[in-house]
Amino acid sequence: MRNNRKLTLKQTADTITSSSYLAKIEEGNYPPRPHVLQALERKFEVHPGFLTNYEQRDEDAEYILRLLLSNIVLHPDKAKEVIEVIEENYFEYLSPISLEATYLCLKCAYYYKINDTKNAIDLYEEYIINYIDETELRSYPKLVRESFNYMMALKTFSENMIKESTYYMEMFVDSVEQGAMKAAVIYNIALLYGELNLHSKAIQFGLKAKFMFEYTKKYESLLCKTNNLLGAQHLYVEQYEEALQYLKQAELTAQKYEYNHLLADIFYNKGLIYKYLEDYDNAVFYLEKSSSIDIEECRTSIWETYYSLMQIYLTTKQDAHAENLFAMISKKDGFDSYYIIYFVEFILQFNKDEEYIDKLFSAIDIYENSNQHDELIEVYKTLGDHHFQEGNYKQSSLYYQKTIQATKKINFEGGF
Repeated sequence: MRNNRKLTLKQTADTITSSSYLAKIEEGNYPPRPHVLQALERKFEVHPGFLTNYEQRDEDAEYILRLLLSNIVLHPDKAKEVIEVIEENYFEYLSPISLEATYLCLKCAYYYKINDTKNAIDLYEEYIINYIDETELRSYPKLVRESFNYMMALKTFSENMIKESTYYMEMFVDSVEQGAMKAAVIYNIALLYGELNLHSKAIQFGLKAKFMFEYTKKYESLLCKTNNLLGAQHLYVEQYEEALQYLKQAELTAQKYEYNHLLADIFYNKGLIYKYLEDYDNAVFYLEKSSSIDIEECRTSIWETYYSLMQIYLTTKQDAHAENLFAMISKKDGFDSYYIIYFVEFILQFNKDEEYIDKLFSAIDIYENSNQHDELIEVYKTLGDHHFQEGNYKQSSLYYQKTIQATKKINFEGGF
């Protein structure tokens, strides 16, 4: 506190005690007398007992750090308020150093949670890698280990290192006690397994999270997300009836509480199911409902919905609908190389303008650099088919080889 207030030993000790005695207190050589600590509390203008009841203060600090961790997991919008309280009332007094390390990990996790990657990286590189040696993590207090593992799970996820993120998230969940936070973490693990295309594992963890959310009878939005997740995972393993049952539960909750952004995802998944069942009328109905919400909410996921609609129009030979859809979306803001890749088949079939072909190849570069293999496989296959039909067999062979390589890579990374 003296250093933070830029006071010398003499200025601080004035009217209280000698500067030499104060120096010995600071160095830990002398136990401070109670009346000296009380006088210092008045001088520093902190509440009575702040210096004498330090054990209680450490307990308070640990409590508020646990509150911060819980909010980052369950209520990211409220976490900022807790951080402000810590910054104003606790941060400069966090002691021992394990509490400071915990706070820095949690603040870094918060930045990753709200996608403020720059601040997260700065904090990690400037402080955390110097505070914590991961090889000695087992020797750290429990709260430090929890905070570090959760922060690393978010960090590696932001870097698209899904396997590593799953590892840290499972390390974190082992230390979390029963309750809504544990359910939320298990839900996140289910999401990660879904990203790894390990759908049976995703369903296994998703069912655990669903049971826990139903038991607590709280956090309806997370229960809704879990049912939607289970619907999506059953969709991927072609268990369409089970998928529709979970999506129906999710839809009822989303409508009851007006979770519009979740409704868009639920309608999108239902649209996909009906598309795979070749019930194209229902598929278009739900995909259009999803896109209307996406437009209202300005969500980027709308491009995936448009892509599915385009596939249906091409499959059912509705060329006029396909051309109208492409004309509409090509005029939208954000229709750049990143999203044009969704419309490869249409461009090659109907719109072979040099401008769109150039955008298509730059889109492929983007997906190659970001390791998004699912999209690449479909694009390579489409380009291979296109060049084959055009009689350009050398180019066709090149893209079919790329298809095989991308398929092998995703199967290897998914652990199949």
